[in-house]
Amino acid sequence: MGTNSRDYQVKLNCGQETILLERRGCNGRLDLAARLLKELDGRVDALGLGGANFYYHLGSRCYPCPAGRYLAHQVKETPLVDGSGWKQWVEPRAIDQLAFLPPGSRALVVSVLDRFWLARALQAAGYPVLAGDAAFGLNLPLGFPLSTFMILGYLTMPLLAHLPLDYLYPLGHDQEKSHPHYRHLFARVKIIAGDWHFIRRHLPVSLAGKVVITSGTTPGDRELLRRRGAAWLLATTPVFEGLSPAANAMEAILVALGATAPQYAALAGKFGWLPSLYCLQK
Repeated sequence: MGTNSRDYQVKLNCGQETILLERRGCNGRLDLAARLLKELDGRVDALGLGGANFYYHLGSRCYPCPAGRYLAHQVKETPLVDGSGWKQWVEPRAIDQLAFLPPGSRALVVSVLDRFWLARALQAAGYPVLAGDAAFGLNLPLGFPLSTFMILGYLTMPLLAHLPLDYLYPLGHDQEKSHPHYRHLFARVKIIAGDWHFIRRHLPVSLAGKVVITSGTTPGDRELLRRRGAAWLLATTPVFEGLSPAANAMEAILVALGATAPQYAALAGKFGWLPSLYCLQK
């Protein structure tokens, strides 16, 4: 559902297998995404859906995303994933690399509903989480502690899950626009984590000394973080030829190689695809 300006093709040698990974942006058009999924169904080994989750996840509960469910119904044969498996089984391992941070360093997770497992791992490791969903998804300048957000989420998500996707999340060419809001939320934390398009859309002028945890970045994105003063990038997906694929693309690769969700972390580790820490200020 993203912009086609970020499309790419990468060949990966995976032992006895070669994977052709291709990204095709549909510029926010639901009809084009549905048509493309139908065309590719049965012709490829795995499909990854970006920009629309099948479900919003909060604790043990999940709430269907209408756009994601609609697109999922277009596919009858090929395994289709939305990245939630990677976010659950691989992404939380990124927290192991934050031991250099002082205890109690606070983290802003721009959308807990998209990255619940990462938020839970940060909180459990001693990094108090500020949930940015109200600000980044609903344009309300509010941040909530994770425990408070979960209570509010349980009360409101049965209704809010039905909001149009383009209201909640930047799609198509909107992903290339910048609206530097919510500086007060960024200023309160040491760690900024979650979906890159949410982060980039509201990126403040100064990120001095901060750690950014995300996936799906390009060399230009990483240079932007460096210029804004970010100290570290903790990439939750590997970098292939300068590109860091989104979580859905990495899950699709693992599925194409025959892995099931509990095997994701082991297979990612075998090929050196686990989260990696990059110093941005050398």
